[in-house]
Amino acid sequence: MRCLVIGATGYVGSRLVPRLLAGGYEVRCLVRDPAKAARQEWADAVEVVPGDVARGAADACRGMDAVFYLVHSMDGPAFAARDPAAAGTVAEAARAAGVRRVVYLGGLQPVGPESSEHLASRREVGEVLLTSGVPTAVLQAGIVVGAGSASFAMIRRLATSAPVLVLPDRAWNVVQPIGIDDVLHHLVACLDLPPEVAGTFDVGGPEVLTYADLVAGCAVAAGLPRPVTVPVPGAAPRLTARLVGALTSVDRHLAGPLLESMAHDLVCRNPPPAGPPPGGPTPYPEAVRRALAGGAPEELVSEHVEDVAAPPGAVWEVISGLGGDTGWYTVPGVWALRGALDALLGGVGARRTRPERLVPGAALDWWRIEDVEPGRVLRLRAEMRLPGVARLELRAESTADGGSRYVQRVTFRPHGAAGRAYW
Repeated sequence: MRCLVIGATGYVGSRLVPRLLAGGYEVRCLVRDPAKAARQEWADAVEVVPGDVARGAADACRGMDAVFYLVHSMDGPAFAARDPAAAGTVAEAARAAGVRRVVYLGGLQPVGPESSEHLASRREVGEVLLTSGVPTAVLQAGIVVGAGSASFAMIRRLATSAPVLVLPDRAWNVVQPIGIDDVLHHLVACLDLPPEVAGTFDVGGPEVLTYADLVAGCAVAAGLPRPVTVPVPGAAPRLTARLVGALTSVDRHLAGPLLESMAHDLVCRNPPPAGPPPGGPTPYPEAVRRALAGGAPEELVSEHVEDVAAPPGAVWEVISGLGGDTGWYTVPGVWALRGALDALLGGVGARRTRPERLVPGAALDWWRIEDVEPGRVLRLRAEMRLPGVARLELRAESTADGGSRYVQRVTFRPHGAAGRAYW
């Protein structure tokens, strides 16, 4: 069977691809950033089709038996409008290509009409795919527990931050978490469903827990004392999202929608389409143990996304002209002061250095160029003295309306408590 994975470099997609390959399936991946796909261990075993959903879905779906749709655009504003439109493009492409099965991973839904923007968007995407005319399985999951999951990253950071945690009162709402291994099992199992099986199905672990219980259980699994949790009335998701973004590896554009969803109880109301995993659903403590054992070094992330009414070439011209006498378009004097402090510590300071050409290995002020994709991406590593490793990625992406999207992504791998305090 030939499978297309849309969202293959995301958290779930990057783990689904090796599962499919191990099962003997042929895999094609539609990816916006081929360089990101090339860094995956499975890169040489799949067919990579560069492009985004808006323009690449038709070609990517051609010749495929099944499509896994794992795209969620919570990396910036207006995701609620972009996601259903993208799903409609994929639905039309899958139907035209004669695809026999579509599988989508959405989110558990609250009872009643009230919902968060994030959950409502996921529900709408599922509804769009179900009208495609292709047998579609919409799997709805709550918090996914695994190393690299954005939701679990927030839980883990809170669990290890302090012995006493002040949490918004919505943290005492309940959710049904699910381990990443169980999610992958349910996704792959959908490939064996008969054509008449289509619809929306809930998947989850065996426990229904409060969000406060999730944090406390993670602390215990990590060998720490169970923290004392103190509820405070009311909640300010946007303000809390900024705080989460400052303290964890989860960007505020992603943390905000996740925190808004905590205002609702999210539990399974119907069984998975192919039954439970072998041995039954994974208990939460075991899922946490696996996540902690398989975790990569902590990496803090901040990402800023802006839609631009100009072609990508114009955005790239600005990106490629940064540094040297041009500077970095920030508050005047800030980098000069930071550079002076770095020089006092024996670092490179705020040197003004621009190479004749942007090539890997060249110095660009206080950065070292790690990678360049002319017209698209510039990746830099900071050479200032820091309690960690900082990287900056600047991207110019084209959009369906002829404009572009500017993406600025900062990652920081802290060295101990000093690194987290610096971030």
